[in-house]
Amino acid sequence: MSDLIKKDENLIIRYRSQSLRFLQDAMDQIRTGRWDRCEEFLWGSLTLAVKGVALGRGMKLGGTKAVEDYAYELGQENHDRRIREAFLKLKNFGETAELVNESRIRADHLVACLEDITGAVDKLWDLAPGGDTLSKLLRGDFDQPDQLKESNGESDI
Repeated sequence: MSDLIKKDENLIIRYRSQSLRFLQDAMDQIRTGRWDRCEEFLWGSLTLAVKGVALGRGMKLGGTKAVEDYAYELGQENHDRRIREAFLKLKNFGETAELVNESRIRADHLVACLEDITGAVDKLWDLAPGGDTLSKLLRGDFDQPDQLKESNGESDI
């Protein structure tokens, strides 16, 4: 993240933290059957992830349409269907949840939707500056402290 100004770095870190918290909150809402609240948290998580990637690339996104369009562009650029279709899936989430609640369709449809959206959020944060390193660190992929430096392109030499 060395090319970013400190203010933007801090904002990206705050976006990431809030986005991941919203994602966790969405999962918590699912456990209690509150699909409408789950949907709200998913919107927030996805929106912040897209804004984080944009900010890392020196862009500030305005309204909802700009965020959705940029997510579509990122999906195209990275050949990732989950990112490209994430907002479209979210727009249909409420209706699908309602059908599940009325037992007209199985919950498998919602599970697939959730997997796609959470996958999109995870991939978006990998695209953000330092995101791949943060993801590896959170997953515990580093055995030695030196691996963190190597992953960032730093060395002691």
